[in-house]
Amino acid sequence: MAVSTSTSRPSLRLADTATDRPADLEAADTDGQDGGATAEPARAHRRRRRWWGVGAGALVTVVAAGWVVGQHVQSPSQAASNAASPSPSWITATVEHRVLAQTVISRGDVHPEVAIPIGVPTSTEGSPVVTAIGISVGAEVTEGTRVAEVSGRPVFVLQGEVPVYRPLKPLMVGTDVEQLQRALGRLGCDTSADGGVYGEATKACVARFYADAGYTPIPTSPTDEADIAAATQALIDAQTGIDSAQLTLDRAQRGPSDEEILAADTALNAAQRAYNDAVASGDVAVAQALDAVTRAQAALDELRNSPEATPADVLAAENEVAAASGALDSARRGRQSTIADAIDAITLSQSARDALDLPPDATVELVAFGQATAARDRAQTTLDTLRTATGPTVPQGEVVFSPTLPARAQRVIATLGPLDSATSDGPVAIGGSPGNELATLAAGELVVSMTLRADEVALVRVGMEVDLLDEQSNVSYTATITEIGAIARTTGDGQSAFPVTITPAEGLPDQLSGANVRVTVTAASTAGPSLVVPLAAVSSAADGSTNVSTLAPTADLDADPVIVPVEVGLSADGFVAIKSVTPGALNEGDKVVVGR
Repeated sequence: MAVSTSTSRPSLRLADTATDRPADLEAADTDGQDGGATAEPARAHRRRRRWWGVGAGALVTVVAAGWVVGQHVQSPSQAASNAASPSPSWITATVEHRVLAQTVISRGDVHPEVAIPIGVPTSTEGSPVVTAIGISVGAEVTEGTRVAEVSGRPVFVLQGEVPVYRPLKPLMVGTDVEQLQRALGRLGCDTSADGGVYGEATKACVARFYADAGYTPIPTSPTDEADIAAATQALIDAQTGIDSAQLTLDRAQRGPSDEEILAADTALNAAQRAYNDAVASGDVAVAQALDAVTRAQAALDELRNSPEATPADVLAAENEVAAASGALDSARRGRQSTIADAIDAITLSQSARDALDLPPDATVELVAFGQATAARDRAQTTLDTLRTATGPTVPQGEVVFSPTLPARAQRVIATLGPLDSATSDGPVAIGGSPGNELATLAAGELVVSMTLRADEVALVRVGMEVDLLDEQSNVSYTATITEIGAIARTTGDGQSAFPVTITPAEGLPDQLSGANVRVTVTAASTAGPSLVVPLAAVSSAADGSTNVSTLAPTADLDADPVIVPVEVGLSADGFVAIKSVTPGALNEGDKVVVGR
């Protein structure tokens, strides 16, 4: 302050002399005009004035030098004072009166509610070749529409919730079979007789559906016709066998006919006559042989008594006797054998005749008939099974199910030829890639998908209203959170986030499909304007109460603050809504302490 005072006085003085300078100059001019009489006093006066100017300049120089030295040269006590920390003061914030809202802001991708990729059917053999295109980008796809043809095989679209995951064949059951039957019914072919089973009615409708489109359905097996033909022939053969067994059984159960009885009687009589003939002829043969023995013995006796007989004659006679005796034995054995054979023939004939008089026994024929019947039944079952289990099928991929119809063609193969070299029209779906798809259908309304971190997803819930902003057109759309995924997934940047689906209140324009929009969710807000302070302004006491510290608007920042008990409400964006426990103790514009 001393320095400032010393410099102010010369400044004022210089200003005074400067004011006087025109008079001096005027005096000097006068002196020149008056001549020598007044010249000396005038010169003396000018010298005094010059000395005053020199003295004033020197004084200014000394004062300026003193000020510069004063800025750089300090006493020890002054240096210590300057080095000490400044006295702390309160840091305050202003109490505001406004609506406090807790918001979550993110980005979302617009896409159809359902995107249905259509690929190559499994019925295609070899490398797929696009041989026909049935739709174009933007076209409306209705039930039964043929989307494309690959290597001669069609791809149709039907309505159904269950995606295709297997080929559909006769005898199958399941929700996919049922939705196929419902679709065929909507197209005019009734399959209700099958009751949810891929049966005869369904096969007939599938065949009709393909035929109406100009195609032949794929059979369950390339050998279906040959297998059915072989099974049919086996059934015919089995039926022939059962017919023959039936005739034999019928004859056995009726008993002997008159002809059979007459034949048996005739055979028995013939056997009896053969016996009589055997006895008679045997007796004659024995008698003849006995007579021959008697004659030979008489001749031997006569030679023995004759003196003229020589030993040679006697020996010859003895041989004749021996031969005749042998013939007699042989005749006797022949008689016995022939009679025994005749007796056996009589016994067999009598037994056969007696059997004709017994009740009929068809056991053997009945067993044979049963075996023939079983063979026929097996052949019939085989044929029935083949007929039931074979027929028109729906190969996987030849029918694509869409949850809702009509759908829109979002992307379509644009050129014929090998699929790996074909080009496509239309955008690729968000998160997808062209791949070897024939087309992509968009079903349902446009929805928005986004992801939220765990701390963000904790602030939202299904049913919350959302604001969608298309920043290209600066148009906002009202929407609602309709689904929040329960399991977090890893995003492209390696973060863990939960998927969220947002459904607009009204349909979004088609041109927004594939766009990225700004999503604002108001998680919570005060019912109306309320007093708001920074979170740092609120503190808690040992008894659990909360309060803020206030300073009067005109109070020094070093003054002691006043503690005001408050109730806290919603917090958002670093602020918290409060209410003074004592009415009127806190108002908009008051200063609250947030630090020191």
